[in-house]
Amino acid sequence: MLTAGCAESRTARPELESHRERVAEFPVARLYTKAVSDARGKTVFAYDRSSQEIDIFVDGLRVNSLGGIGFERSNFQRLSDIGVDADGGLLALDGARKLLRKFSSEGMFVSEFSLETLSQPELFCVAPDGTLFVYDAAPSEIICYSPLDGREFNRFGRFELDQPQNLDCNKDWLWAQNRDRESTQVFTLLGQLELGVKLFQALDRVGNMFGCYRGDGPHSVLAPPLSITVQGDLVTVLWENEIWLDRLVYGRSGGETQ
Repeated sequence: MLTAGCAESRTARPELESHRERVAEFPVARLYTKAVSDARGKTVFAYDRSSQEIDIFVDGLRVNSLGGIGFERSNFQRLSDIGVDADGGLLALDGARKLLRKFSSEGMFVSEFSLETLSQPELFCVAPDGTLFVYDAAPSEIICYSPLDGREFNRFGRFELDQPQNLDCNKDWLWAQNRDRESTQVFTLLGQLELGVKLFQALDRVGNMFGCYRGDGPHSVLAPPLSITVQGDLVTVLWENEIWLDRLVYGRSGGETQ
């Protein structure tokens, strides 16, 4: 059973713990809504909801942008969420047009997936096996799509979800975060609600929950970051003026790494 914690937390497998090691950090000049990265941490995508734009960073430098309001394949009517698929491609959800678009890591359009059967698609995440989970805000539930044929095969979360502002998942768990309420809900991928905590947290691959804070001692910033996303063992943390990339490192409770 999952248990909650603060900066570094308890675990679903008490014999295996994780800590984070900083691999990169860089300043940003815009107030972004969310940042995600590929599992290697070379490419970072950050989107600005107010401008409907996505900026692409490579090794901390902005190399390209796409988006803005319009009707071309690189434009959006309402950019609602971004994510990364298993091969490092950028995924972007246009909630108004009910389309999930895929772009290359350089920002070139690749394909799109229709979500026209949903009422108000707002958030999404992709499991390592390719299963797509989409939050439909109108009925307040999560819809699951098969990686094999793209068909819907399950729905869950109605009457349980706490108005999530971000979804994320790994091979075992899906978590729904609400930064404003500083709450996190954890579901199995089959849809069973396992845990709800009044903390803004994320999960590693073995079920440890963790949060992110800035500073040390009495000058620590206890307000949560704007977003925390996990891709493999890489954690992307977005603050108002910078982005962190942390690598999760695992070890036994006695300190032996794995």
